[in-house]
Amino acid sequence: MFDWIIRNGRVIDGTGNPPFRADVALQDGKIAFVGLLPADAPAAHTLDATGHCVTPGFIDVHSHADVTVFDNPQSHNKAGQGITTDISGNCGTSNAPRDGWTIAHEEKRAGKPGGLGFLSSYGQTMAHIESLALGVNMAQFVGHGSIRSVVCEGQDQNRPLTARELDRMCGMTAEALEEGAVGVSFGLIYPPGSYADLDELTAVAKVAARYDRCFSVHMRSESLRLVESVEDMIQVARRSGCRCQISHHKAKGKANWNKTLLTLPLVERANQEGLEVGLDQYPFTASATYLGVYIPQKFQSGGRAHTMELLRDPAARQAIRESMVKANPMEESNFLNAGFEGTLISRSPSHPELNGLTVAQAAQQLGKDPFDTVFDLLLDDEFDTDGIYFMMNEQDIIRILQYRRTMIGTDGGGVLPGQTTHPRIVGTFPHILGRYVRDLGVLPIEDAVRRMTSLPAQFFRLKGKGLLKEGFDADVVVFDPDTIACPSDYQHTVPNTGLKAVYTGGQRVVEDNQYNGACPGKLIRA
Repeated sequence: MFDWIIRNGRVIDGTGNPPFRADVALQDGKIAFVGLLPADAPAAHTLDATGHCVTPGFIDVHSHADVTVFDNPQSHNKAGQGITTDISGNCGTSNAPRDGWTIAHEEKRAGKPGGLGFLSSYGQTMAHIESLALGVNMAQFVGHGSIRSVVCEGQDQNRPLTARELDRMCGMTAEALEEGAVGVSFGLIYPPGSYADLDELTAVAKVAARYDRCFSVHMRSESLRLVESVEDMIQVARRSGCRCQISHHKAKGKANWNKTLLTLPLVERANQEGLEVGLDQYPFTASATYLGVYIPQKFQSGGRAHTMELLRDPAARQAIRESMVKANPMEESNFLNAGFEGTLISRSPSHPELNGLTVAQAAQQLGKDPFDTVFDLLLDDEFDTDGIYFMMNEQDIIRILQYRRTMIGTDGGGVLPGQTTHPRIVGTFPHILGRYVRDLGVLPIEDAVRRMTSLPAQFFRLKGKGLLKEGFDADVVVFDPDTIACPSDYQHTVPNTGLKAVYTGGQRVVEDNQYNGACPGKLIRA
């Protein structure tokens, strides 16, 4: 007897081949049969999928759930958009290994003094995650910036590493890979990872290559030096022999729109050369990250505690303000690309009444200068303020989405029920299937599903994932192609539509757009 039979669905198997009508049977956490079953085939449960697509579970290749998993292991917003496997620890920051100051800060935030010491060890952190009830399967990168914080703790970090420090960094990277990290992530706009040169990045990528793992990268520039940044990362891939995933590829700022006409051919030529270079994206014209990216990097070299000391000093505050308004082609500036009017405060723990306002609106409400509004928020929130930045155009989104090596990522972690957040975090996958596949017709549905399933499974070497094939893991999505959509916007977070069912490891976790609380997810070690 099968555990589940999903009958009469339009099967899109993840290969990119055209859909076909079939039944899908699940048993003992695996796909047991794909084809036409007799009407009397026995099953504990049956789902009628007439008029619905049946696909492999979606793989979120760019997540930050590693930093939310301890408070929210269910990550209902992941399953609630069809995600069954989540790859986190991106942008150079992972939940481990963490330096002493960061651990103390996280313990204070969580109200767990002395309770998060395991974050100093990647292996202990992975073991802790294995003990949690997970809503989706989880895999993790190890963050290069997190390791650099440990290696350089208590020192000025805006410098090349010594030979001894680099050796320690490579050793810590290898330890994390031994514990199952899928690769190493670089975050080249975030201190201290932003202080690394190409030689340092290449040395670390070589370690990942020895384990047949990859590196992902939030590039040094997605605006003025977008093309040069892509060339740099291809160079690191070439020198290290490591697979490269360019994170949330985009062109920020109106002056840089359509530069993807140059970057995508660069990526394709690298692959034709024999390198393995992929991309991921989220399909929205606004980005999101912490508001601290407003602060130029030269003021962050001593770590966050030191930066907050500078923000308390009137003379240093004035120097920061003067530096912010000067364009620096060697440094990314969300401030110059979005401005106060184009930056939305999405989360301020100390000032929730400002959530949903632009910085300009918040400054007016508070009767403050907008620079002081930002600086005071960062101090009150201890740099834990999040922002949304309106900087991209839809032409670039479509062009990147149509590129055959593009994978899909939410660029977000788990959110709690009722929490308002960037729509990418709750609805990236339905938004692509609804707006870009159905409404705009810029991508065939079978190709969109391939980018969400088998393409990332192949790139990350995820065994048993990405295909509706007998013997593969029973991670399955059933959705209505006529109604699937992400109705959330930047001020309102609501459930997606059109998701009839999601199965993780053969267990149903979503019923008619609603996560049911089941936690069959497992930690995936590479």
